[in-house]
Amino acid sequence: MKFPFRPLLAVAACALGLQAPLAAAIKPATEVAPYRITLLLFRGCEEACHGFQAYFRQRGIAAEFTLRDAAQDKRRVAGFVDEIRRSKPDLVVTWGTTVTQEAVGDWRHVDPQRHITDRPVLFMIVSDPVAAGVVPDLARPRSNVSGTLYLLPVETQIKAARSYLDFKRIGYILNETESNSVSTRDELRGLAASHGFTLVERRLPVSPSGTPDGNALPGLLDELARDKVDLLYQGPDSFLNSRRDTLTDGALARGLPVFAAAEAPVQQSRALFGVVNKYEDVGRFTAAQALRILRDKTSPADIPVTLPRNFSYLINLPVALQLGRYPPLKLLDVAEIVGIDGGEH
Repeated sequence: MKFPFRPLLAVAACALGLQAPLAAAIKPATEVAPYRITLLLFRGCEEACHGFQAYFRQRGIAAEFTLRDAAQDKRRVAGFVDEIRRSKPDLVVTWGTTVTQEAVGDWRHVDPQRHITDRPVLFMIVSDPVAAGVVPDLARPRSNVSGTLYLLPVETQIKAARSYLDFKRIGYILNETESNSVSTRDELRGLAASHGFTLVERRLPVSPSGTPDGNALPGLLDELARDKVDLLYQGPDSFLNSRRDTLTDGALARGLPVFAAAEAPVQQSRALFGVVNKYEDVGRFTAAQALRILRDKTSPADIPVTLPRNFSYLINLPVALQLGRYPPLKLLDVAEIVGIDGGEH
């Protein structure tokens, strides 16, 4: 069940290295030529990528999609940017903070030799585009760059989490290799005193090559359990999301409820709950913004960075039962009850 943004405030108050273009075009007679769109991805074509393409197909809008996957290696993005300079697509869509930063640069230090400056760019699944330097302002982004949001403000998430259960100590695993993990940690620190919780942080070790050590997760969870955190907050972190089973299974085994800022840890793994914008919906919303550029010829600078107005309060019922934390009745009126085997109910 979905519910609008304002009621939510009240409740809270394709493959690796794919190289061939994928034609996803239905060509109505009224279209002279399909729109040419390149999608730069970080970990394959997931739900937002599929939702973006489906929006065009279901409306019979002719489009050719070229997918380029960095496979969680940002060094690949430079080659994609070079290809875009040669192929000159009508639009570039970037997925995630890391890919977007590499493709368009910090707005204060754009390098035309490295970054896309002559093509319109739309980003999606970027946690905090202002903090990441992608745009200077959500209302007035950049001459060739705009995008969409997908996360509720952290403060709203904290209020939503407290509508399910009370907590005094929040655990957080910091991944210093992803800027969105750092900015989320900073927001949680800023909210701790005013919202009556203590933030208990643990840092993922990083190898000399700059790669986080996923093998450290069980030990970090042991430490958080010994520190008696009431809730583990899983933020918007691609590395931890790719290891969401290890993280959420480990937390559940230690009796730690997980609140997730994104959909997959609740829907596909064992996080207890989360207030999320589903990735597929984000992709469709981004596609609608794309048409403003492609069809209406609107400049990205004139498209504010906004988020869809419908969010979902997800509760993983099997996890709730295993933890002995059944949701309050008032939440059942608005929540989607999900389970890793049974899907949505």
